[in-house]
Amino acid sequence: MDRPIEQKQWPVSRIITYSVTGLLVIGLGYSAISSSGKSRLNVDVARISVSQVSQGEFEEYIPIIGSVQPRTTVYLDLQEGGIVEEVFIASGSWVDKGDVILRFNNTNVQKNTIDSETRILENLNQLRNSKISLTEKNLILKDQLLDLNYRILDLEKDYKRFITLKEQPNTTISQQQFESTKDELEYLKNNRGLLTERIRQESILREQQNRQVDDSIDRVNRSLEVLSRIVDSLEVRAPISGYLSAMRAEIGQSFTKGHRIGQVDRLDVFKVIANIDQFYISKVEVSQQGSFDFDGQQYQLKVIKIYPEVTNDAFQVDMGFAGTVADGIKRGQSLQIDLSLSETNTSTLVTKGGFYRHTNGRWVYRLTDDGSAAYRVAVVPGRQNPKSFEVLEGLETGDWIISSSYDLFRDADELTFSEPINR
Repeated sequence: MDRPIEQKQWPVSRIITYSVTGLLVIGLGYSAISSSGKSRLNVDVARISVSQVSQGEFEEYIPIIGSVQPRTTVYLDLQEGGIVEEVFIASGSWVDKGDVILRFNNTNVQKNTIDSETRILENLNQLRNSKISLTEKNLILKDQLLDLNYRILDLEKDYKRFITLKEQPNTTISQQQFESTKDELEYLKNNRGLLTERIRQESILREQQNRQVDDSIDRVNRSLEVLSRIVDSLEVRAPISGYLSAMRAEIGQSFTKGHRIGQVDRLDVFKVIANIDQFYISKVEVSQQGSFDFDGQQYQLKVIKIYPEVTNDAFQVDMGFAGTVADGIKRGQSLQIDLSLSETNTSTLVTKGGFYRHTNGRWVYRLTDDGSAAYRVAVVPGRQNPKSFEVLEGLETGDWIISSSYDLFRDADELTFSEPINR
């Protein structure tokens, strides 16, 4: 006889299903709790270095590379050019001002100079003849005035004598002769007045013409000087005393007008040429100071000229020595210069370490007092230089931070150590 089968309240399948579901809920809940909290990472202390936040003198500066160059350089650019006929001084030698360095041969220049000089001399002779002619004309008028004065003087004597004789009873002077003498004397005096005015007018005109002629003669003489310099330019002379450099010229070699064949440098005074990133163009000014180390000593420089043109994302400055010039420094030598961008003041400072590349100074790991852990804290950085940066907010003087690289920390919020860090 069949009997009914009694069903169990919790079959095995239902128990397994509920168990798995419960574990999943617990796991999800734990995951949610873990994700909502702070991340933590255990770190080996052997791979960590630390530094302390300090209070100290801060100066904003940037490192730049400068090249030593002569303060005074005069380039040798050819005025005419030609074929090198003779070289007197080799490159690298000392030259005194006026020394002949080399000589060119240029027949075209010499021929054109001779032709031009001939025309100029002809013009000069004409101008001089014009000046002589003006002088002669003035002398002729003065001679005429002198002759007229003599005639008037002689006629005045006759006239006075006629007046005396005419008053005598038995005079032999006729009225006609008396009046004729009087009229002639008056005519000559009037003529003298006209001649005197003419001489005055001619003198004014002659002075104007003489000034014009003199100006023309001066221009002609300057033209002759230019021609003389053109001929002299076939001999290249040292414009200043110094060292001849960068000259490459051989006998028989041809050079065109305007070609630069070398330069003369004064090596008693140097300057330093440096290229600076365009980011700092608004921060660099004339007279700003810089320094560099050379042969165990520190030397000072100052900006003497700024070139505002930006080329390849950089602009150029000239710097001069502010004080003692480094003994033994050579032309073309490279210098590592720290260029100051601000005055020195007291600030809260953090020394740059491997962490700075990762955080750019905007957050750090600050150690706990016992050194057993470190927490991530936000920082407000201020000015910076290659060695350190200012802290405006987030850290206090005396705090200790992890200064080594943060690349392996995965930006965790908290770092724990197996043993406290010795500081």
